Amino acid sequence: MAVFVLGSAFPVFAQTNASSVSSTKKAENSQATITRLIGVADKEIARRITALNTLSSRTQAMKKLLDAEKNNLSLSIQSQMNILNDLKTKIDADSDVATLRADVMSITKSYRIYALVIPQGAIVATADRVLTIVDAMNADVSKVQKRLSSLPVGTDTSSIQTALSDIAAKLADASTQAQTALSEVSSLVPDNGDTAKATANKQALTDARSKIKTASQDIQAARKDFTNILKGFLAISKANRSTSTPASVPANPQ
Repeated sequence: MAVFVLGSAFPVFAQTNASSVSSTKKAENSQATITRLIGVADKEIARRITALNTLSSRTQAMKKLLDAEKNNLSLSIQSQMNILNDLKTKIDADSDVATLRADVMSITKSYRIYALVIPQGAIVATADRVLTIVDAMNADVSKVQKRLSSLPVGTDTSSIQTALSDIAAKLADASTQAQTALSEVSSLVPDNGDTAKATANKQALTDARSKIKTASQDIQAARKDFTNILKGFLAISKANRSTSTPASVPANPQ
């Protein structure tokens, strides 16, 4: 009987040992998963913070943005960086795989750094650039008008005047398009998982990009007009040279 009891104990011991080994492997696999997920999360968060820092620098360099608009954008950028830093702290301390996975997913699903904040900042920066160029071109228009006023009466300046009229229209439209794009995106905030807000944000960004594209095309057209104006002045200068006759030189007396 003793032998029977002793023999029957071996399977129980084997099962217990196998169960212990299985639990150890599960624990090791779980820890490996946690380490891997934390590494991925830290990398993605660092990438986003770097992008936000770059955007923050661009924001401070903007010239045409109102102080209130610039401050709002700067506060939004800083808020997102604070949130990401807090999230990193939480993720680095997570010990439950399910919780960790949810936190990692929130990096892309909730905070929308690349889906909203970065595109928003790019649109604002481009609009600011457009408005700066518009101001510079308007200053050039004034120079052209001053030069026109110095030409002799009767000089044919019709081609230059036509180009100036087109420039005025193009610059006015570029300014309107850029200002409207700014208004559309300046108040947008991350959707934090709200599908309706995410859709609205996407539509606003799409429409603002379209307006920025139109503004950029206006700027390009205005630049071509300035080229035509230069050609016009060159033609006037050439015509003036060809019509001016040098004074006759009397022959030497014999």
